[in-house]
Amino acid sequence: MYDPDTDTFELEQDKPLVLLLGNIAHEGVLSMLKTSDRQYKQKRLRSKPGNWQNIVEYFDTFEISSVLIKLDPYAISLMASENYKEVSNQLFQRIAQKPNMVFVYEDLLAGEVNSDEWKPFHGTPSKEDLNKVLEIIEHLELEIMPYKRNAQVTVLAESFLQDTEANLLFRLYVPSGRMWSNETDRLLQLFREYLSNVGHISVRLDQQRTDKGIIYEFHGGDYKGENGLSKEFAEFTQFLDLCVRDQSAAETILANKSVDAKKVSEILTRYSKEAKRLHVDLKHERERKILGIQQRLESELIDEIAGDVDWNAISQLVELTVPSIRGTGASLMIGNPSHGFEAHNKANITLNINPQIIATVNGIVAQEINGNQNFGIQGQELLELVQKYGETKASELTSAVCEIEDKNVPKPDRLKAGQKLKKFLIEVARKGGDVATGVLQKYIENQLGL
Repeated sequence: MYDPDTDTFELEQDKPLVLLLGNIAHEGVLSMLKTSDRQYKQKRLRSKPGNWQNIVEYFDTFEISSVLIKLDPYAISLMASENYKEVSNQLFQRIAQKPNMVFVYEDLLAGEVNSDEWKPFHGTPSKEDLNKVLEIIEHLELEIMPYKRNAQVTVLAESFLQDTEANLLFRLYVPSGRMWSNETDRLLQLFREYLSNVGHISVRLDQQRTDKGIIYEFHGGDYKGENGLSKEFAEFTQFLDLCVRDQSAAETILANKSVDAKKVSEILTRYSKEAKRLHVDLKHERERKILGIQQRLESELIDEIAGDVDWNAISQLVELTVPSIRGTGASLMIGNPSHGFEAHNKANITLNINPQIIATVNGIVAQEINGNQNFGIQGQELLELVQKYGETKASELTSAVCEIEDKNVPKPDRLKAGQKLKKFLIEVARKGGDVATGVLQKYIENQLGL
């Protein structure tokens, strides 16, 4: 039997190394690595602490370019045990600093530790141990990827290796014709410039277009992971807002970024101008959308509603339902605008309007704001959950919903988007969210043809 810990080929210390941990070295994965002449090392996790320590030492000896991991129940049990606690912390802290993807079987990730699937593994973790390990992984912000079949692991692992070879840092999907799509494009172009001039991060911004949307991808040499670049973007939008209302605070951000003092004034002037223009354009686009929605409503309701229509109340309803501008990053904060009036009702805003009119308003707002993508009931439910529980990953998860709906997005990217959404649903359910995860997971699978 082949033992991955005893491969005989010699590793080159001056060449980047891909680590394959656990039973992840599928034929397609190895073929891709060999074809691209990338150096790799396979190591078992179903092994003694000494072997785990040997894996840690690879991080000291080689430049680790990326890490692929498949965590089976036995490996999870080892991570949770006291005998492995120290070396496990060392290993996974090192992994978190590199591009990584951690595959965990869907049922196991959902807490089903007594499944017949795990009978071949001696050492199935208790729910307590499983939760402990998942908390560690989430704390370290490792990229968990659920899977159901080994074929999915192969496709996702190959896609991951392609992305790491291309130095993909961040990916965002924006539907064509969506409200503020032009402003989103300008904002992302400014962000690329900011990363280079202020963040000292060399990046390239690429675009892929489909009939329904545009995929934006940031590529660069310095790995930060999607979470890292999301934090950079949050700081960037904060910086833009401060350039308008509090330049001394904006200047502090530049000082913390070690920007040349001679360039501070020039940078503040440029970004203040851009931020003001962006805010005005966001405002004007919102006003145009509101006017367009009101005109559509007049055309559609005039013959359907008997008696007098309170157009002032309807105008107020439209105003409440269309997303408001909350800083220059508002263009990326659109998730599910169509849930508008119900959401505002929670804030004790009450309008005495026929439910039929409310439904019509919400439907038209969704069409006008979502652009070329009009989501069904389950798609809307998923977007609502993303807005409620997505937190810092809301934009990324919203993009994932758009990608699984767009059949022209490459299949590996759609599969990755779908699995990200499944992981999100599992996490929400595990943390006590009131979610019909089974129905929404089935919706995701149907969209992907699984």
